[in-house]
Amino acid sequence: MTEALRAVYACPDRGSAGRELDRVLSWIAHSNVPEMKVVARTVRKEREGILNWFSRNATNAILEGLNSVIQSVKRAARGFRNVEYFKTMIFLRLGRLDFSAQLAVSSATH
Repeated sequence: MTEALRAVYACPDRGSAGRELDRVLSWIAHSNVPEMKVVARTVRKEREGILNWFSRNATNAILEGLNSVIQSVKRAARGFRNVEYFKTMIFLRLGRLDFSAQLAVSSATH
């Protein structure tokens, strides 16, 4: 069943992918595996989002990665006094700032 769902992404266009997805979901929904029936319901709810991949050929993987980093900042801080501190830490972590020039200047004076 998993391989059949993966095969949807091998379809050449959105229309054929939609037909294939509906066929696979019907098979899964009528199976005797209760856990897969739950998966079929979830995928049906997200059907349009899944099929949008064929139009835009994009995922939200970048956003999920950024969210992961933000959550790690939140955990590492164990709380912030205010939202501005939290935003500052997010910008410091995700801003790709280059502090090498600053380190060279500070090292030269010591």
